[in-house]
Amino acid sequence: MCAAERRPSTREDRYRSVLANQGRGSTLQSIYQDVYGADYPSEAEPFGFVTLSDLRLLAEILAQSHTTRLLDVGCGRGGPGLWIARALDVPLVGVDIIPEAVAAAAERAAGFGMAARAGFYVASATDTGLAAAGFDGAVSVDALWMVHDKPAAFRELARVLRPGGRLVFTSWEPALLPYGSFLERAGFTDITTQEIAGSRDREIAVHEAVLRNWEAISLELGKEAAEVLMAEAAHTPALLNDTPRVMISAVRGNTSRVRQPH
Repeated sequence: MCAAERRPSTREDRYRSVLANQGRGSTLQSIYQDVYGADYPSEAEPFGFVTLSDLRLLAEILAQSHTTRLLDVGCGRGGPGLWIARALDVPLVGVDIIPEAVAAAAERAAGFGMAARAGFYVASATDTGLAAAGFDGAVSVDALWMVHDKPAAFRELARVLRPGGRLVFTSWEPALLPYGSFLERAGFTDITTQEIAGSRDREIAVHEAVLRNWEAISLELGKEAAEVLMAEAAHTPALLNDTPRVMISAVRGNTSRVRQPH
């Protein structure tokens, strides 16, 4: 069975081989640059579909909530979170389940002038190991959709946020999996959801380019990483009409006890 015929993995750490090797080649980054043009956040070097416009809006929402200490959940190699924290001029803590990504994020902090203000740790979205109410802002970029136990992830985010703290994240939201219900049950209020304009067309263009550049990606990132990307590129476009990429913002409620799921 060729890579294009394989079904995409549903493992939460399925991008480990990609993130571990992303710095070894330029083809994948060039694909995003070609598709996104001036809206590609080249300094952040994200793995995913975040744009410069997305990062600016994420930072603006958190700034309006007067964020003073930021948590990045599913931080990957750190670029987007570091970009936002620097824009806000606040300290940053990032967590991810992939050790290689966490190590890369720690190395990149200095390049953003954040070496003394950023820390990165291996931990899951459902169990960060962080102190309760330690943050007044949390962000996640294209990561929470991979978490299997989403109710647990949002309960954990509510736990580590102070009452009144703001969570803002980008993800994909299928009709049968509305994030609002998870957020409400975890104790979040003031929930807003907006579809990210133009994301579907950009995603399809990236997937098509990945398929065209399979051999170069395989040489640079290794066969395992290339097969992960190939399977996703072959199967994801058909799902995008019913699974829009969205930006969601919510406030940790002021109740002293976070509601548990029914």
